[in-house]
Amino acid sequence: MPKLVAALCGVERRLLRWQGNFVWACAHAAPGIFLRTVPHADTCFSFGSLYIFSQALGLVWMFLVVLLAVMSVRIVSAAVDSPDGTLPGYGERPLCSIALCYVFYSVLRLLFLFARSMWTVAWELYHDFPTLRRMLLGATRIHEGSRASPRGDKRPSPSPRGKGTKEALNDPATQARRKARRRIVLIAPLVVLALGHLTLLLGQSYCDGRDGASGICTDALPIFQPTGHLNRTVRFVLFVALIQWFQAFTGLFTNFAHAIAQGKGVVPRMVSMTLLCLLMPISTWRLFSWLLEPAGSGVVRRTLGGLPHHVADTALVTAWSWWSLLAVTAVQRPQLLGLSGFTLRSVSLDSRWRNLTSLFKYTLFFWMAVHFLRGCVAHGFASAQTDLITISFVYPMLLCFVWTATFIAVSLSGIFQGVLPWLGAAIALPGIFLLSKLLCSWVGRDQHVLLTFLVWLHLLRAGFRMARYVGLWFKSSVSGPSEESTPPIEIKFAVNPDSHKVLKTTYTVERRLGRIAARVLLLICGTFLVILTSCVLLAGLQQRSGLFLEDLVWWQEPDEKTIQVTNAGASVMSLARRGATAGDDTDVFTHVLERNTTGHYAVCGHTWHSLQLVDYALLSLLAYITPNEKNDVPGLLKKLFPHLEVSIRHLPSQQHRRWLEFEVKRCHSEGLWTGWQEGQCKSLSVVSVSGTDISRIADYAENLRMWTEPVALQILQTMFPTIRIWPRDSSSMVIRTIHDILSGLGLEDNQWHYSEILDYVRQIPREQEVVVTGHSLGGGIALVVGALTDRLAVALQPPGVFYSLAKHEAAQRATKKSRDRRGALHQRSVSLVFEGDWIGNFDGHGVLVQ
Repeated sequence: MPKLVAALCGVERRLLRWQGNFVWACAHAAPGIFLRTVPHADTCFSFGSLYIFSQALGLVWMFLVVLLAVMSVRIVSAAVDSPDGTLPGYGERPLCSIALCYVFYSVLRLLFLFARSMWTVAWELYHDFPTLRRMLLGATRIHEGSRASPRGDKRPSPSPRGKGTKEALNDPATQARRKARRRIVLIAPLVVLALGHLTLLLGQSYCDGRDGASGICTDALPIFQPTGHLNRTVRFVLFVALIQWFQAFTGLFTNFAHAIAQGKGVVPRMVSMTLLCLLMPISTWRLFSWLLEPAGSGVVRRTLGGLPHHVADTALVTAWSWWSLLAVTAVQRPQLLGLSGFTLRSVSLDSRWRNLTSLFKYTLFFWMAVHFLRGCVAHGFASAQTDLITISFVYPMLLCFVWTATFIAVSLSGIFQGVLPWLGAAIALPGIFLLSKLLCSWVGRDQHVLLTFLVWLHLLRAGFRMARYVGLWFKSSVSGPSEESTPPIEIKFAVNPDSHKVLKTTYTVERRLGRIAARVLLLICGTFLVILTSCVLLAGLQQRSGLFLEDLVWWQEPDEKTIQVTNAGASVMSLARRGATAGDDTDVFTHVLERNTTGHYAVCGHTWHSLQLVDYALLSLLAYITPNEKNDVPGLLKKLFPHLEVSIRHLPSQQHRRWLEFEVKRCHSEGLWTGWQEGQCKSLSVVSVSGTDISRIADYAENLRMWTEPVALQILQTMFPTIRIWPRDSSSMVIRTIHDILSGLGLEDNQWHYSEILDYVRQIPREQEVVVTGHSLGGGIALVVGALTDRLAVALQPPGVFYSLAKHEAAQRATKKSRDRRGALHQRSVSLVFEGDWIGNFDGHGVLVQ
C-alpha cells in the first residue's frame, strides 16, 4: 500500500510538471516568440493599450456630458416651475432635499474618481506599471541603471523613496510590512476577480428565466441578463483578466507546479487534484467548442452534458479563479516559496519586468483578436465590431476596479493590523449598505439598485478614509512622539507625476498631449452646460412671463390670384394660381409636376397616401401659424388644397410645441387623385409639427438636448479615428447604454416636447392611416414619433435621428411603452435634405433621403 501511494504521488508530480511546462509554453514561450520576431511589438502594444484606455475615457466624458445635462435641466426646470423660485421640498422637507443632493453628489464624485483612476491606470500600463513594481520591490533600488520607455529611449532609474537610514529600512518590522504589502499586491487582484466571477454567476442564475421587471434584472442592469450582450462581454473580459493574472503569476512563480507537487497538507493536494482531474480537461473541451460554435446574444447553446453555455462558462471561470486563489495561497507558504521560483530579481531586472508587462498587453490584444475573428465568421463584421467596442470599454473599467481595490487594500494593511479591525470592517459593510438603502428610500429612490450601490460605495469610501485617519491617530498616540519610528513608504497614484519624485520620469510628451486633450474636452463640457443651463433658465422665465410672439408666421392675399406667407418678417413666399383669367373665380388645379414631365430630383412626382412632397411641405408650414380667427387657417387650407377636403381635426394646447392634426379626404376624381378603392373616399390623418420658433428660447434648449450625443460622438471622432467606422448598431448601443444607466440612477431623460404628440399618435387606431410631418426641428420630432409608433414620417430639412433615436427608444423602454420597431426608421420614413444645409450635419440620416 505505501508503494502504491508513493507511485500515485510520483505520477501526480510528473503530471503537474508536464502541465506546468504546457502552461509555460502557452503563456510565455509562444507569445515570447511573437514579441521577439515582430519588430517593436511591445511598443505597438503599449500605444494600443493607451488608445483603448483613452477611448474609454472619451466615452466617460460623453456620459458625463449627458449626465450633467440631464441633472442641470431637471434642477433648473424644478426651480423655475416652483412658485417661490426655489427647489421643491426646501420649504417643506429641507433635510430630504439635502439628502437627495448628497445622493447625486455621490454619483458625480464616484464618476470623477473613476475617471481619475482610469487616467492613472492608462499611464501605468503604458509605462509598464512603475508604481506596482515599486510596491512589489518595497521601494528598493532598481537594477541595470536605466529603464527603457515604450518608445525605446533610456530614462534614469527611480531612486529610493524610503526615508531613514539603511538600518531602518532593513528593520524586521519594515521587512514584515514589505512582505505583507507584496502578498496583498499578489492576492488582492485575484480576490477581486474571484468575487466578480462569483457575483456574476449568482446574479445571472437569479435572473435566468425572469422577466426583468424589477431588481437587478432590469434593463438598466443588463449585466445579469444571461444571454444579453453586456453579460457576454463581462464574461469574456473576466476571462481575459484571469488569463492575464495567471500569466503574470506563472511569470513570477516559474516553478509553481513543482512547489505544489512538493507541498504537504490538504490545500496542495486539493489544488493538484482539482487541476488534473477537473479543470484542465473540461476547460480544454469547452475552449475548443467556444472557438468553433459562437453563441451570440439572445441564443442559448447546450454544452458539457446539457448545461446552458453561459452557466458552463461562468462556472468554469469561477472555478479557475478560486483554484488560482488557493494555488497562490499555497505557493506563498514559507516552505514552498523557495521552491516556486519567485525572486525579487525577476521584478528588479528591467528586461524581465518589461517582458512580463509586454506579455500582459499581448494577451489582451490576442484574445480580443480571437473574439473579433470568431464573431466576424459567425455573426458578421458589424456584430463583431460592436462586441469589440464593448470589450474595449468594459476591460478598462475592470482593470481600474482591480487597481483601486488593490491600492485600498495596501493602504489599509498598515492600519488594520490584527483580527479586530478586519472584523469591524466586515460588520461595517452590511451596516453601511443598510444606511445607503435607507437614505435612497427616504428620498424616494430605493427602487433604483444601481443608485443604491453607488451611494454605498461613496459611504464606504468616506468610512475607510475616516478609519484610516483614526488608525493613524491611534497609532501615533500609542507610540508617542518621543519614540523613533520609521514612517511608512507612501505610494501615490500617478495622476500628477510632475509633483512626484519618482514618477516624474514618466511625464513624457505623450502625457502632456493627453492632459491638453483632457482639458479641451472639459472646457467643451463646461461651455455646453453653461449654454444649456442658460437656455433652460431663460426659457422657464419666458414661460412664466408669457413673452412670446403670437404670430410668427402669417399669410395674406394681396390679390385674388396670389397668396403670400410671411415668416417672422424676414422671408416672404408667394404662391400664385395658374390657368385662371382675371375676374374668373373658378379654381383651376394643375399638378405641381405635369404628367410625362421629368423632375429635377428623383423624389419629384412621388406620392405618399396620394399626397406629394410639396403637399407635406405646405402642411408643415401651417403648423407655424396660430389657428385663430385672425389667421383663418381653414380658409388658407381651401386655397392651398382646392382639390382636396382638408380640415383641422385636432387643435392641441400648444404649450410647448406648435402642432396640428389635419384630416385629408381623398376621393376618385377623373384619374387625377385616386384612393385605394374606386369611387370611395379615404380619410388620412396628417400630424404636422412645427420647427424651431425663433421667439421661444425653449426651442433652442430642445435642439441642444435632442442632438447632444451625436455631436459628442463627432467631437470624439476627431481624437479617435476608429469611431468613424463604427456601424450604426455600435453608436446606438453606446447612446442606449448611457440612457439605460441614467434610468438606473433615477434620471430618465424623458421630458421632451414631442411627448404630447407621441401619446396622441399612439391612441389613434391602427387601422387609421397616419402621416407625421414637420420641418427642421419638427422634422426631427416627426422622425422620432414615426419610428416609435411605426407610422410614416415625412421630414423636410431635418437634423436627422440616425444615432440619437437610440436614447428615445431607451426612454420609452424604461416607461414600458415601447414595442420592437427595429427597422421603422428606414422603412417608414422619408427625409428631404437641402444641399449645403448645415442643420443636417448634427446627426446621420438613415431613411429614404433626397
